Amino acid sequence: MDNEKTTIKSLVKVAALLMIFAMPLVAQAQAQSLPDLIDQARAAGIEQSQITELQNRAETRGISETDLINIIRPAVAMAEQNLPYEMIFEKAFEGLSKRVPAQQMQPVLNSIAESSAEAAGFVDPWVKRPEVTQMLGREGNRMDENRFRNEMIKASAKGLTQNFDRDVLEQTLESVAVSRAMDNARPSGIITAISILSDLPTAAQQPTETARMVLSALESGFDASDLQKLPGAMNMAERRAQLPAQAVADGLRRQLEGGSPASQILQNLFNGEVGGGPPFDPPRGRGNNRGRGRGSN
Repeated sequence: MDNEKTTIKSLVKVAALLMIFAMPLVAQAQAQSLPDLIDQARAAGIEQSQITELQNRAETRGISETDLINIIRPAVAMAEQNLPYEMIFEKAFEGLSKRVPAQQMQPVLNSIAESSAEAAGFVDPWVKRPEVTQMLGREGNRMDENRFRNEMIKASAKGLTQNFDRDVLEQTLESVAVSRAMDNARPSGIITAISILSDLPTAAQQPTETARMVLSALESGFDASDLQKLPGAMNMAERRAQLPAQAVADGLRRQLEGGSPASQILQNLFNGEVGGGPPFDPPRGRGNNRGRGRGSN
């Protein structure tokens, strides 16, 4: 059964990638010139103002028409698949402002489009789950389903682009849906939880444990603002406590299990207090351990 599921997931991934790879070829056949591509973009629902702004910035930078076509094409492909194409413009504007050569931007933009198509394959059915629908319908959650869906695709695509394990990412969504976090979490918190997965220092080596840690934080009441600070706090704890990322993660888990509020946990990490107490002293009440230094954490 597991092999069958893996095969199905692989086929879905291949299909999504084939779709996104094929779109530029279709667009190229349909758009022999920039005006043709702009017409196609408009027909796909892309706002003319975004195209115009991109044209103006590209002209200022001396970007050729051919390179501009290659920058716009992934956005058109995404728009035609009902994917959040704004990501392409945001990245293109960032690249232009940093004076990144157009030829270097193109593979990055294509990767965003590919990852977004792959993410949509598991985000779309997840958003339709009754638990998610109920969460979105709760009073005070001011985000409609379509916007939540697009933001979740962006967050998931970010992880895929940064090589976060796709199976772990998909399973994390399933775990979130059935967790107690759904009772109180806001849409922004869930989006941020997925978005930061690939930013945490343990993400590459321990993706499953990283995902569990983020889910625990979400269940412990971390909101979007708290979660956004978590990667920086863990990195700071590494430097100040001079401990490996895994040890910092272990300390964070202990603090979460201890029920400390998010603000206190973050402050502890920023201070290098990995175990919740001073970085070079044992916790209060254990005076007989004094002098054991960093090992007390």
